[in-house]
Amino acid sequence: MNIDDIARLNLILAGVVFIFANIVFVAWPQPTTSAYSALASPYCLDRSLSVDMQANAGYAKDLTTGEVIYQKNATAQLPLASLTKLMTVYTALQTLGLEDEVKISADAMRPEGNGLAQGEVWTAGELADYTLLSSVNDGARALLLASIEKNGGTYETFIDAMNTNARSMGLAQTYFANETGLDISETVGASYGSAEDITLLFEYLYRNNPRLLEATTKSEKTFDPLSGTAHLGKNTSSLIATLPGALGSKTGFTDIAGGNLGIVFEALPGRPVVAVVLGSTREGRDEDMKMLAEGVKKWMTRMLVCQDDS
Repeated sequence: MNIDDIARLNLILAGVVFIFANIVFVAWPQPTTSAYSALASPYCLDRSLSVDMQANAGYAKDLTTGEVIYQKNATAQLPLASLTKLMTVYTALQTLGLEDEVKISADAMRPEGNGLAQGEVWTAGELADYTLLSSVNDGARALLLASIEKNGGTYETFIDAMNTNARSMGLAQTYFANETGLDISETVGASYGSAEDITLLFEYLYRNNPRLLEATTKSEKTFDPLSGTAHLGKNTSSLIATLPGALGSKTGFTDIAGGNLGIVFEALPGRPVVAVVLGSTREGRDEDMKMLAEGVKKWMTRMLVCQDDS
């Protein structure tokens, strides 16, 4: 066999090997562009959420899975301001029926920032809605006084009941000293709690008393007392008007507390989330919450895309 024959034989063998290799490659089971490549990508491996908020503390929790989506100084004990009114209204409605009549007395008008008129008569349910939507200080006090009148007890026993409720809900960093959240002095707030605690409070109300939060999803609402003139209640958060899927909200602001805001909203259809910011500014609380809510939506979308269904 000469050199040319050997060369031709080598070419034939190489061709056979190449064809065989291609047959094996095609026949061999190949990984699809399945979840593997996506799950192993940086997009899916990073489960963190970064939000450049000015607030001192923040928290976000997925109520479907229980997963904490975001936290910043989550357990720091900070002034709550008017977030207090969530517990005030909840505690009052443990005694009062929604149709019970509440007369606005001179004593009810004592807190600053009055939104009511002395002598008006409201149903407890309407007054509770107005109080939470517009953060009405005299509304909170009127509900407290009506609860005491019906149930007995004193101002102190009502505040004690608020703190008992907080403990039963597992709010480890929370205590209340009055019904409005207004500062006690220039240096001391009335109520304190953490972003994690307020998340738990919103979660409890959403699961057990969602009616209490219903009015707070509106940007404004007209309220008609049983006697007296109509009141236009405006949400103290400007964010709610532009937030799809809002299920509840409450603001708070004092000089000591700064700006606070808690919301419940559907980040995706059927996926409720509680988000809280504490210690921002009056304007900054809405800006911080908008960033947090948008971040939560993107985070949740990423988690659905990266879900391993194998």
